[in-house]
Amino acid sequence: MRWYALYGMLKVIITIRFEMSEMRMPLIALLACLLLTVPAFAAPKTVIVGGYVFPPFVELTSAGDWRGITLSLLDELNQLQDDYHFAFYPTSAGRRYADLSSGRYQMMFFENPAWGWSANQVKGLEGVVLGQEVFIARKQPDRDQSYFADRHDKSIALFSGYHYAFADFVTNKQYLRQHHNAVFTQSQESNVQMVLRGRVDLGVVTDAWLDSYFERYPDYREQILVSEEPDQLYQHFLLLRRGSSPDMATMQILFEQLKSSGSLERVLTEHGINAIAD
Repeated sequence: MRWYALYGMLKVIITIRFEMSEMRMPLIALLACLLLTVPAFAAPKTVIVGGYVFPPFVELTSAGDWRGITLSLLDELNQLQDDYHFAFYPTSAGRRYADLSSGRYQMMFFENPAWGWSANQVKGLEGVVLGQEVFIARKQPDRDQSYFADRHDKSIALFSGYHYAFADFVTNKQYLRQHHNAVFTQSQESNVQMVLRGRVDLGVVTDAWLDSYFERYPDYREQILVSEEPDQLYQHFLLLRRGSSPDMATMQILFEQLKSSGSLERVLTEHGINAIAD
């Protein structure tokens, strides 16, 4: 029962008219007990969870709505308990570090400590989702997996602000242009379209997003060559700003509850992800 429900009860009780004087003292005693109980039912603490466009974990629709695995898990966490209310804060791949440092949000799901984070800034909880990023190219009759082996002199479409293993996780645009012939985009779909239109030779996308993209546009499956060797194989983490509440131990308990109840697996499966690490 929440605190506002208690106040509703008080309002009802106070408005009741008692004609028998001997009932007034028990009423006063009951009101006193309820008032003493109210502080124990404080409003839930708001916890801000940041996220940037990183399908299928966080997506921005054409209508301007945010959706994805992270948003679904916030709903699950809010249904699971009443101590915290988890809310979403949209940031960007490049702005996420400064926004966390300034306290605009307290934690981020499906992130990786290797992606430019300082150990002095965040703590990481080993995550549950295994993911990978793959190279893509336009299919041609004489093109096979060997095409991905030598990227020298090949142009490549990269999502601005993302970290890539082949580039040693460097995000400096000038360096990437000079050493990797990089062309920058603002979405993974743009990476695919630039490859299909011949504007670049290669692109990099997450396998989970690519699978969902092929489900929506099955014709593209026959037009795109996907590398068998990933650019990087990683395990996602929950990142928590140091000094934040709830602490990491509490978040670990909450995610274990989501996992044991089957809610976590259900949300992941709904978004096309089936790999769950122990």
